[in-house]
Amino acid sequence: MSLADRGTALTLSFRADVTEIQPGPLLSIVVVGRNDDFGGDFNARMMAAAEFNHQQLTRCGIPHEHIFVEWNPIPGKAYLADLLIERLPWWHRRLVVDPAWHQRLSINPKLVFMEFLAKNVGIRRASGRFVLTTNTDIWLSRQVLRSLPQLRSGILYRAVRIDLNREIGYDTMTFDVLEDPESALRVNVLGRDYFANAAGDFLLLDRQTYVDLRGFNEVFRESKIHKDANFCVHACRRGIPVEVLGTVYHIDHESSWNNVNHLYGPSHRAAPFGRSDWNWEADYENPATWALAEAPEEVRDSGLVYIGCP
Repeated sequence: MSLADRGTALTLSFRADVTEIQPGPLLSIVVVGRNDDFGGDFNARMMAAAEFNHQQLTRCGIPHEHIFVEWNPIPGKAYLADLLIERLPWWHRRLVVDPAWHQRLSINPKLVFMEFLAKNVGIRRASGRFVLTTNTDIWLSRQVLRSLPQLRSGILYRAVRIDLNREIGYDTMTFDVLEDPESALRVNVLGRDYFANAAGDFLLLDRQTYVDLRGFNEVFRESKIHKDANFCVHACRRGIPVEVLGTVYHIDHESSWNNVNHLYGPSHRAAPFGRSDWNWEADYENPATWALAEAPEEVRDSGLVYIGCP
């Protein structure tokens, strides 16, 4: 059964619960995080990848915006959203979510970062015609960059993630280094019927369809693992076809899934990313208020948008 056929029994209903999209850039890139230096050099990897991608998109003439959402910021530490513009003053949009939202929504005390709720916040507030939800340490390939001007609405675009040896470094990244076969460590082949392997690193869809699907699962909140695959299921069951654009690159690091998943047992119930044995192939339906739609927003002097918790 094709992806399109699988969705014929379920009708994709487009809801008028989001303000009409105004003209904006072709592409919004949504990444999320907080100032916890995840993996030991989270901030440095994030900024190196973002600078590379911004330069390449600019060189290709692709209008874009980078959106960063900081979830559950750490008390007493500077916002990563503020550190960001010290290093990358071109950064387009920054949002910080009041940590009270995490306390209100999390049902797993081990889960200190709700990645996909944060990505929903960025999706709903993006202004681009297309939205790429990705991770902070992903480098775009030439294949992907060439494909962006030909994107079509109503298609979920995926990419194959190639993990690179960490010894190559990332401060002066070039395409020659990314594409060198000697740099490659492993290829994360897209698997099963939903093209879901490493989906959190590259899910590209027109914003209106993202909005109509109401983003990532906010109903199941015990874990963040497999929420990306769960979104692929959600889209495919509503008849959204999937196409593969090419590859993206990721520097292997100590906290990469491949390096830590064996530490927490088969179900990962004690893991800081939450249990992995939940039924991610089950569908979901987010409420109309998904992505903290009704939360008050305050624009601060630096341009940072603070999303409050009433």
